[in-house]
Amino acid sequence: MNSAIQADQLLRELALAIARNQVGAQRPIHEVIAGECVTQAEYDLISKNPQFQRYVDTYCNDLRDSGFSFAAKAKILAEDLLVTSYHMARDPDVPAAVRAKIHENFVEWADLKPKKDQNVLAGTGFSITINIPSTLEKPAETIILEAKMPETAQKTPILSFSEDEEYEYAGEDYYE
Repeated sequence: MNSAIQADQLLRELALAIARNQVGAQRPIHEVIAGECVTQAEYDLISKNPQFQRYVDTYCNDLRDSGFSFAAKAKILAEDLLVTSYHMARDPDVPAAVRAKIHENFVEWADLKPKKDQNVLAGTGFSITINIPSTLEKPAETIILEAKMPETAQKTPILSFSEDEEYEYAGEDYYE
């Protein structure tokens, strides 16, 4: 994984721990950072980082506004577990069905699913080929009629034929 992404993830994890402490137990900061495997000197440098401060503020606001509700916890945990999901999706030892489901989830969360278009649902239309044998010495003609039918149009197409006036129809198919 890219080192910048990993560094940002560590910032987020530490910010989440600090925010939970500020909104909840309010233990001494050295206990919280020790639990996150961060030294006091490292924390002093990290706490000056404006992005870290924004993360802490955002997490604190989320936790306060929601009163530690299930939705707020789930939102924060989902973001926290995103890296784990990424590693699972990339791990060839994870079953293919699980990796495919993770990929589907990422596509859904990113709102990357293709949108269904009304024109696509209507289909491509229809095509009719009519071969008319010739009684004269000309070779047989093929007339191809193609049309796109809108979804709201009538289902039975109306066709018109143009052939010589001398053409004779056979049997009962004669129309006037």
